[in-house]
Amino acid sequence: MGFLPYVLLVMVPGLLLTLWAAHRVRSTYSMWAKVDSGISMSAFDFARYLLNAQGLTEVKVEPTPGTLTDHYDPRTRALRISTGVAARQQPSPLGGGMGRTMGRGFGAPMGGGSGAPMGGGSGAPMGGGYAYGASAVPGATAVPGATEPLNGRLSVAQVAVIAHEVGHAQQHASHDPLMALRQTIVPVAQFGSTIAPWLLIAGLFLRITNLMLVGLVFFAAAVAFTFITLPVEFGASRRALAFVEPMGLTGERADGARQVLGAAGWTYVAAALTALLTFLYYFMLVGGTRR
Repeated sequence: MGFLPYVLLVMVPGLLLTLWAAHRVRSTYSMWAKVDSGISMSAFDFARYLLNAQGLTEVKVEPTPGTLTDHYDPRTRALRISTGVAARQQPSPLGGGMGRTMGRGFGAPMGGGSGAPMGGGSGAPMGGGYAYGASAVPGATAVPGATEPLNGRLSVAQVAVIAHEVGHAQQHASHDPLMALRQTIVPVAQFGSTIAPWLLIAGLFLRITNLMLVGLVFFAAAVAFTFITLPVEFGASRRALAFVEPMGLTGERADGARQVLGAAGWTYVAAALTALLTFLYYFMLVGGTRR
């Protein structure tokens, strides 16, 4: 097989999938970043509140550069909020034509994939006139780099992203088996995705089929990692939604949170499908050399 089949079967479909997923994340987040969640807190205090409500008081909340680079690091037990997500917003009140437009027809519901449900199960109602500032959050303290939201309210998009990462923290604390499996194969997957192409190329040029087979096995581990990631992300998103609904994020606001989470989930689906396409191409390549 030459380079053209690789371009047509892997590069082009993979690139299109990735670009579509990235555009969907940006556009969905941008849309719901303009809608008021009804939650009065800074992004960092909100994260601290949700973590404390789940008994995760040992998890640190830290800022990280960029936008939508938010993540939970199980190695250091740190939840990191991107400066772009924590930045001042000017959410519009939900209602009227704007709310109706945003709550419908934008795409798959966002409970699909970002991660665990956005809050963890916090409890006290957080919207509908309930204000939770730093002083009202048990154990909350100001976080260096924290930025107060304009008018003291978070957007639906901010709430969804932060609650998703809290969901991951709860998955880690509860020893979620799929998350544990994912963490176990991280080193193998990283090594496999790096070394596999070189083993395959070397085996192809040297005509050593066994070397190509080793490369294929290593790359299979990387592919498995992308698919194991999917239920971990989807599970985190379900947790997130369950956490924030009792806090007042219901109706069209909840629909918006599902859309934000679903769009993020599609980036993981795109990555998994692209990895699978690449693996199938390598598999056909190895099969062709054995004839």
